Amino acid sequence: MPDWITHILIPWTFFTILGFKFKQFSQQNIAVVIMGALVPDIFKIYLVLNQIGIHVEDFFTPIHSPVGSILIASIISLFFIERRLIFIFLVLGISTHYALDLLLFNGGMYLLYPFNPVKWQIGIISVTDYNITIVSIVAALVVYSIYKTVNHRHNLAE
Repeated sequence: MPDWITHILIPWTFFTILGFKFKQFSQQNIAVVIMGALVPDIFKIYLVLNQIGIHVEDFFTPIHSPVGSILIASIISLFFIERRLIFIFLVLGISTHYALDLLLFNGGMYLLYPFNPVKWQIGIISVTDYNITIVSIVAALVVYSIYKTVNHRHNLAE
């Protein structure tokens, strides 16, 4: 935990629930939030590069820090017309990523990088514990079925 499945399903579930009340959280905007939730893990590209003999872990590590992730989010948002809105939704996704990563022990995040290279963690969940992944899958399935039912009824009413 938290693997990519969890990093995708938790923000999707949370913001879909919010979408019942707030129209800003449309499925298109939630897709941007999910992209943001995956931004901090872009640094894992170093694993592929290590396999072909290019060792650049120190170059990519800052991406898995709030400063690096927000920098990447600002670069991504430049490719959209509604830059500010896209940036906000990307940062919401990044925030969910770090909220999940803070729960880990033997994991964590570089909260104050580059000023302090210490990994921060609360230590509630083990990296090898997949119970939260199972819970996030079940919660997403429940919210998805409610979402489909509500949308179906809404379409019938029109």
